[in-house]
Amino acid sequence: MVFDREKKAWWLSLVSLPLLAATAVLINAWRNLDDYRHRLDTEITQGPELLDYAGATWRLEKPRLLGDGRDTQVRFPGQMRLVIVRMVATATVSIGDGWGQCEVSLVDATGRRWRPLDVSLSNDISRDLEPGRDPINGCGITSLKPPAKNHAVLIEEKFVVPAEAISTLSVRLSVGAMRPAAIGFPLGLN
Repeated sequence: MVFDREKKAWWLSLVSLPLLAATAVLINAWRNLDDYRHRLDTEITQGPELLDYAGATWRLEKPRLLGDGRDTQVRFPGQMRLVIVRMVATATVSIGDGWGQCEVSLVDATGRRWRPLDVSLSNDISRDLEPGRDPINGCGITSLKPPAKNHAVLIEEKFVVPAEAISTLSVRLSVGAMRPAAIGFPLGLN
């Protein structure tokens, strides 16, 4: 009798295992899909000058294009270029943790997207280009300690992109709390 109950429980466990595994996979996939959808910037406010977003007024500084010999003597192999984007954010409210998951990207007219270089590589490039100055933090590091109300901060990100995309590039910025809303500025590089 006891043996039969154990045998039934064992078979019931064995039969339910694929169902439980499939349920776990579906729950995890649903969470990942929801996170992916939330990370997409679908409501982009484009502007040429100043844009209000995430408790600050954002302004694009003149971007730099390196790798074709015009800005510096640096020439990149093939058709790759280094784009340096600087933005100034002036806090209009107390931001606190509101800039968490800050992301900056470049997008061309066809929708291709480029993410910035990592922090250590970006800092190494900054030290090579301007040896006497400290590197300027990117969006992710600045989001850890955003500016106080009525104070400004300069953010710099570096991207390696193909030369054919340069003329149509625009920069997009978004923070986790505001997604899918984002802001964008055309770079106007030639």
